[in-house]
Amino acid sequence: MALLPRVASLLLVACATSNDDALPALLETFPESFAFGVATAAYQIEGATDEGGRGPSIWDTFSAMPGKTFGGDTGAVADDFYHKFRDDVALMASLGVTRYRMSLAWPRLLPDGGGAALNPAGVAFYVAVFEELQKYGIEPLVTLYHWDLPQALDDSYGGWLDREIVADFANYADLCFAAFGDYATSWTTFNEALTFIGEGYGDGVHAPGRCGDRDRCAAGDSMREPLVAGHHVLLAHAAAVAKFRARFDSTYEIGMVNCGWMAWPLRGRGHAGDAEAAEAFMEAQWGWFYDPVIYGDYPDSLKKRAGADLPAFTAEEKEALKGSVDYLGVNYYTSRYVAAPDVVHAPTASAEGIPHLDGRFHVSTVDAAGASIGARAGSPWLYVAPAGLRDVLIWLDARYPGHSLLVTENGCAQPDALDAADAVDDGFRLAYLRDHLDAAAEASAAGVDVVAYYAWSLLDNYEWADGYSKRFGLVYVDYGTLDRTPKRSARWFARVLAAHAARTAAALVVVPDPAPAPASRRPCARGRRRAAPSPASSRPRALATRPRKPRRRNTVELATLPTLSPLPYVEVF
Repeated sequence: MALLPRVASLLLVACATSNDDALPALLETFPESFAFGVATAAYQIEGATDEGGRGPSIWDTFSAMPGKTFGGDTGAVADDFYHKFRDDVALMASLGVTRYRMSLAWPRLLPDGGGAALNPAGVAFYVAVFEELQKYGIEPLVTLYHWDLPQALDDSYGGWLDREIVADFANYADLCFAAFGDYATSWTTFNEALTFIGEGYGDGVHAPGRCGDRDRCAAGDSMREPLVAGHHVLLAHAAAVAKFRARFDSTYEIGMVNCGWMAWPLRGRGHAGDAEAAEAFMEAQWGWFYDPVIYGDYPDSLKKRAGADLPAFTAEEKEALKGSVDYLGVNYYTSRYVAAPDVVHAPTASAEGIPHLDGRFHVSTVDAAGASIGARAGSPWLYVAPAGLRDVLIWLDARYPGHSLLVTENGCAQPDALDAADAVDDGFRLAYLRDHLDAAAEASAAGVDVVAYYAWSLLDNYEWADGYSKRFGLVYVDYGTLDRTPKRSARWFARVLAAHAARTAAALVVVPDPAPAPASRRPCARGRRRAAPSPASSRPRALATRPRKPRRRNTVELATLPTLSPLPYVEVF
């Protein structure tokens, strides 16, 4: 798909620049309504796991098991956002951030996972966070579930493996909508089901640590359990969205966030076997969870692979799932080449915990000529491939037309040697973010309705099984003192935000200090829901600041979906 002429000329400028801190060359391609923000997650930053009546989560249990996380690291303290949130919100404001993607901790609000009322201390904490965000005019995108399942539900009935969790999640969601609906209009049910299901029930390297390999996991079935758990996640999503839409009008929006690679045919689009394999791999990553919430059912390719291991939806469940998102969230970090296995390209033993994929594909970080897909970042799985973000957005837009796309996470840890030398002077991360923003701009110029970009992450934080060994933050956190220091990338990102707000490439080169004065605070309901929603002018704006589209049911049938040939890999930096 060709770029617009203006975009192509801007790309030439990008290639010619020698300024290491240059803004994205295609920044002005984004529409004025495009939203920029930063993202975090509760377990990764909050700490205070035994304060305020919070109950244990499966990650508290998993990280306490010897050998499960780097250095035995846990989220017990993390970044201590629980006590430092006011400083962190002021820091966001000083960078010019106006959008913040955050998550609520289910065990902080419902310590046992269920019940008719939220924990008052947990409510008070999040109300204080929301009011602090309002004070600085920062609009939240609220995620209900970012992997911290209450341990009580896993103990009681196996968590996501039991259908009982559908009602418990819907109850939790509705209580949150009632408590916090006046503070946030944009919501997400689940973050990265592909990851917490695949890694938690397929490979067993994340909580709750179940898999079929008895050398690694005490219990589990890597082929069946991810499909069962994923099925219940989808039903829980549909149940929560039904509660949401019964409570709020169309000025509110709710979606789901997934993650995945761009799968490029290893030997190019002209190789039929590799092109077919790459397309099937894309369906396995993205279609597993997004086909049901758009079209009401799983992709045919998944049904054929999984057979009897895949639960089926009833007619009523299909109807509840169909059209149950107002937008699709895209977490993108890296890409891969994919080939049909043959005598030259042996099957890849593992497929990132995705069931019924092992042995069906050859997955590689080098192309047919032996060239790397990109430079390796600090995480061994993360290779810099910005064109993959463009191609993922184009692929999703073709498969799910009419849906806005939000880049809800994008970032990297620097190579260890660079962080060891100077973790604050993070030119590698700066270049990564710049080139991925240009890639998103290419997708936007090609007609994709991409409406937001959230950098991962605001702060260095607890990176799950990697503990504190990998730093993805724009802001450096000294884990000994918990002091915060904005990195070079943070100051650069502040310039990006200022330039976009001004609609000019001539942006500030320094971060204002101190933080700007608070905006006027909006009165908020306390203790109970208002009889009628707040006036639209006083609520946070929807994610896409353009007029909201009417909520609709997608009537396109699966058989009529377009098949987009993946684009050849082209560097955008």
